[in-house]
Amino acid sequence: MNAYADTGLFVKSYVDEENSAEADEILAKVGTPLAFSHIHAVEIPNAIHLKRFRAEITPDQEAAVIRAFQGDIDAGRLQRPDYDLGAVFRRAEALSARHSGSLGTRSMDLLHVAVALEAGCTEFISFDARQRKVATKEGLRVIPRK
Repeated sequence: MNAYADTGLFVKSYVDEENSAEADEILAKVGTPLAFSHIHAVEIPNAIHLKRFRAEITPDQEAAVIRAFQGDIDAGRLQRPDYDLGAVFRRAEALSARHSGSLGTRSMDLLHVAVALEAGCTEFISFDARQRKVATKEGLRVIPRK
């Protein structure tokens, strides 16, 4: 597992949104298994539930997407890489000190980049400008190359 995708990219793959086709294409090129972190385990289902709350998807669509997400975990397409959770938070603190004052990064942005770094990933997949900037500054190859 060399690639780490942020939550937004995964959600675009599960729910039809702007850039969904591009997200699917990128994930297909990267291949499986994809790194699946503790953060994803909370954020992906929560983002899907919020889409139902906002009436962006129906309850039936929500259930189907959650099943597809769980199916990817069960099939091994999403796998938890080796990393120390405490080290992830320490790394995120250091990233905050280095980058948040100049880049405006949010805590979750930093945690995603920290997981990628602690897991030994070399590629970071995201459409999020702040995450992309931090990942680039930390030496990760950012996909897509916008």
